[in-house]
Amino acid sequence: MAMAGANLPAKKYTKTSPTATRLSFECSGGTTQFIDVGLALSKINRRFARSGVYYYVNSVEIYNDETGVVDFHTIPDTYMTKNAWNYLFSKFQQMNSLVDTPRGKWHDFRVYMDNRHRLTGSLNPVLHGINAAYHTIDSGEQSEYSLFTSADDDGDAIQEADNFYIHMVGPHVGSSGNWNSVGAITSYNAARSQVSTAGTPVVHADNATDPILNMFDMSSEEFLNDIAENLANMNDMPPYPHDSMVGDDVNDLQHVARIGTEVGVGRVGRAAGFCAPFGLICVDPHGVGTDFRVVLNLAVGTYHGVYAERA
Repeated sequence: MAMAGANLPAKKYTKTSPTATRLSFECSGGTTQFIDVGLALSKINRRFARSGVYYYVNSVEIYNDETGVVDFHTIPDTYMTKNAWNYLFSKFQQMNSLVDTPRGKWHDFRVYMDNRHRLTGSLNPVLHGINAAYHTIDSGEQSEYSLFTSADDDGDAIQEADNFYIHMVGPHVGSSGNWNSVGAITSYNAARSQVSTAGTPVVHADNATDPILNMFDMSSEEFLNDIAENLANMNDMPPYPHDSMVGDDVNDLQHVARIGTEVGVGRVGRAAGFCAPFGLICVDPHGVGTDFRVVLNLAVGTYHGVYAERA
């Protein structure tokens, strides 16, 4: 008689960090909603996942039996986005260093995608039962986004400090001394030196008549002078707005996927994956009036079971 347990795989299961990497969200039709991947991972896995990293989605799915489309947007994956986050993070650290109060165990720098995200909040992940039942996984403390406290008070008689949140894309919200939320890319752009509007390179007024330059004037057309003039005057301005950045004064988001849905039992739409800076994703339905489900399949890696990169 075979001993109990004899018919087993040769090796034990060696997955070191069991993690739910398939995140499901129940969404409302006709409403722009937001997903915070780090926050959802924390809630579903009961393990702290930080906000300030780049998460990667292998694929995204939509479950809906209605004709319409659902767009997915992320923050533009540019150096401006990365530098703006790091700039605001350094200010956040500098602000907190002014006091000796111990930081909470789950202290993090968590920012909103844009001001709509601040007003709407983030979707909670769900787990499912039979007969289309589902259970929303929620928590209180981990839903808190970072709050800045400025020494630049609102100027009233009480001299109260100005407290505000941070959103990555779009202009500041509020007024001087009484901000509601500050745009990270807008603030970073204001702190940067600007490109000269005079054009580069700057050439001397006698450049075209210099005797060394004119050594090879071999025709009456003086073609070398024309070449020099072209070099000096063409491509001397940057091929981008010198005083603005993508995502500062306009609510610029990067479109990463569109999934169409149609009437039909068990209709499922799929799209390829994308990078989500700071795990922030905008879900924007068009022509969809009923509830639908979004499923994210995250890339597997070494950061608590998922693949992520530092900002």
